[in-house]
Amino acid sequence: MLTFLESVGRRSEAEFYLRLFLKLPPESFGIIALGATVIRYSLGSLVEQLKFLADLGLHAPVVLGLYDPEQGPSSSERLIKRLQLQGMEAYPHEMGEEGLADKLTAELRADRLPVVHFKAVEGRTIDDRLNQLGELAQELDTRKFVLLRRRGGFKPLTHARLELAPGYFLPMDGDRISIINLRTDRAGIVASKTLEKRDYELLAAAERLIDLSQPTPILASITSPINLLKELFTVKGAGTLIKLGSAVSRHRSYVNLDTERLRKLLEASFGRALGEDFFERTPLAVYVEKEYRGAAVVAHGNPVPYLSKFAVEPEAQGEGMGRDLWQAISRDYPALYWRGRAGNPIASWYASVCDGMMRLPEWNVYWRGIETSKIPEVIEAARAHPADFAPPVLEATR
Repeated sequence: MLTFLESVGRRSEAEFYLRLFLKLPPESFGIIALGATVIRYSLGSLVEQLKFLADLGLHAPVVLGLYDPEQGPSSSERLIKRLQLQGMEAYPHEMGEEGLADKLTAELRADRLPVVHFKAVEGRTIDDRLNQLGELAQELDTRKFVLLRRRGGFKPLTHARLELAPGYFLPMDGDRISIINLRTDRAGIVASKTLEKRDYELLAAAERLIDLSQPTPILASITSPINLLKELFTVKGAGTLIKLGSAVSRHRSYVNLDTERLRKLLEASFGRALGEDFFERTPLAVYVEKEYRGAAVVAHGNPVPYLSKFAVEPEAQGEGMGRDLWQAISRDYPALYWRGRAGNPIASWYASVCDGMMRLPEWNVYWRGIETSKIPEVIEAARAHPADFAPPVLEATR
């Protein structure tokens, strides 16, 4: 199974997410919702993906009829028959039945797959159904909501990058939007009128579900059935991830920060111990996500600020926290330079956000928003910047 997952992404990422998902209570893994068109045209791909998840020990309730309740019961019947032909234990439920969350929890813990359908009820609207689904997600303590549709994630009508703020473009992967941060992106996306009407409806539905999941917001993904595993098991994903957005605060010093938590994050990210004087140096700015899952340190530099540290936990990388941090930094400091070792795992991402770079024997030096005449000065300043980490301890040899 891990060999298969490696075919859609890095094996290390697949193993990381698999360990992460298996640590969760079975009922908290996620909820998968889809429309009748997926059942009609992509049933084989859907069942294959659900079978792979089941073989990995992961089951998520499948919800049908959210947008087409008149087809919910028949879609449920077709799906269950196909799942049972694959040797999977699948059981039907109707949304709103008494004790539904408890029933689903028991089935998921017994490695069974619940299939829940809405049915058409006079006077019931899509908002009513979203409210029901949101309540179910809360009762199950669901971490992720995945909406499957044949065409996958959101694709702008113009197929062009959308600039939401000076220098900040909506993250894209090929021709699709990869991440939408509701805190910072929603207003610009709506104003741009760059999506199809159906996409705006799905965006509103995802926002509603995320809002209903407070105080611990869930993540919502729009993807295609054939890309379900890639969306779940890779940092890059294969759809459009919609999230509330990270709460990132800016600090002028380390005085009001938990330096031990910050130290743990930085050392775990870089695999090395920080130098003893790291927190004695006065930073220009420190950006910290409220749960210390991501942080960045901007130092005084010459001729512009120097990005000293940028770290995000692996799980949070898949949530797009790196983009949230970068947006906060670049909004305050449009001109920056930084360095990174050639083997840095996010070197390709650094290359995507910089204006230019220089490869040196020990470092890659990156810059953004800097005049051409200042580039040699920036490169030399980066090379001369003091080390942030303690030198490695060499084992004694005979």
